[in-house]
Amino acid sequence: MKLELKQGQKHQIYQKQIEKNQILQMDVQQLLAHIEKISFENPLIDTDDMIESTSNIGKEFDIDSLSRKSEQSLKENIHWQLINKDIDNKKLVESLVELLDDNGYLRLSIQDICTCLKCDEKEYIEAKNALSKLEPPGLGAATLKECLLLQLERLEETEDIYKTKQLIEECLEDLSKSHYHAVSKKLGISQNKVRELLQIILTLNPRPASGFSSSIEVNYPVPDIIIKDNAVQLNPVIYKDININTGYLSLEAESKETKKYIESKLKKVSWLQQCLSQRKNLIYDIAVFLLDYQQDFFMNEGACHPLLQKDLAMLLGVHESTISRAIKDKYIYCDKGFILLSDLIPKGTEDNSVDSIKETIKEVINNEDKIKPLSDQKITTLLKDKGIEISRRTVAKYRSELNIPDASGRKHIKRGCNE
Repeated sequence: MKLELKQGQKHQIYQKQIEKNQILQMDVQQLLAHIEKISFENPLIDTDDMIESTSNIGKEFDIDSLSRKSEQSLKENIHWQLINKDIDNKKLVESLVELLDDNGYLRLSIQDICTCLKCDEKEYIEAKNALSKLEPPGLGAATLKECLLLQLERLEETEDIYKTKQLIEECLEDLSKSHYHAVSKKLGISQNKVRELLQIILTLNPRPASGFSSSIEVNYPVPDIIIKDNAVQLNPVIYKDININTGYLSLEAESKETKKYIESKLKKVSWLQQCLSQRKNLIYDIAVFLLDYQQDFFMNEGACHPLLQKDLAMLLGVHESTISRAIKDKYIYCDKGFILLSDLIPKGTEDNSVDSIKETIKEVINNEDKIKPLSDQKITTLLKDKGIEISRRTVAKYRSELNIPDASGRKHIKRGCNE
């Protein structure tokens, strides 16, 4: 009998721990739905003051300035990418985004663009080159041909990629009309090979900004945290106390069964309050730490400093998995807009920042044998030995963003890439 009781208590503790972890991991919308569901099952929970429509959230902070179409979200997307980039004229790059059409093309002449942005041709070319290296690939092209070629530049140079570039540069019109014989003759390859290269082209996006169509409204998330005047506060719309329906407490005296029922429901309310309090306090503590730790990002538009989840867990006295649950799908709202908590903590096993990975790639290339330069795959392997696990394609992308040629292009370079 005692053994059964002990096992039953262990099961209850286990179930409670699961529920606590689930509540911690929920985003705001999931949390509100969960509380509403529980309130239907527990008449003692009064959620009238707590659960408010998220459509009213704009009354609590300035969300009107963010009520934009997704064409502007492309500008925001570029803005966030530029924060961690070492680019001289970031404002000019952002101004170029304003001139893109809905598909992501720069259709104006160089003269018109320079006049409009009050810059010279050299500044324009530098800004356009910087834009072309951002995501999504292909932005800033003047023609379809240039757009496709920009995307192919991100890929490792192989014989097929070289031939595909040649096909686009010389035979795009014939290809669009399915004149495979003419293409085959011009390039000196079989028609089957032409079809193979066509499959590579079909993986590219001829409209890189199409995902930001002005006809689509952005559904902004609901933040747990608001940062205002360099101070952290909990979103007042979400974090309100769960009240007890006191009218039910007077029914305890009616019978033993009623009393037992009300006591069990009160225990469940108490446990829910504990779970919500733990979630609220932990997310608040994480936000307070990150606001201080990432001041360069919040105040000076600098890059985020590298930070390990396990170090943050140690500082806050919790397990690493608890930090992982607490930052999952949780948003901060500040002057910069909506930011995921997880974006303030670099991802990866060692949480390496993009900038530090690029510096490591640059260092590896500077120290390579100039007669036998390292391939992107070899660089990937060397990075893995240093605890940085990224794909070969990511290495190629970062190398390209550093304006460093591939292995074949570095064979004749005698100096380091920093010089």
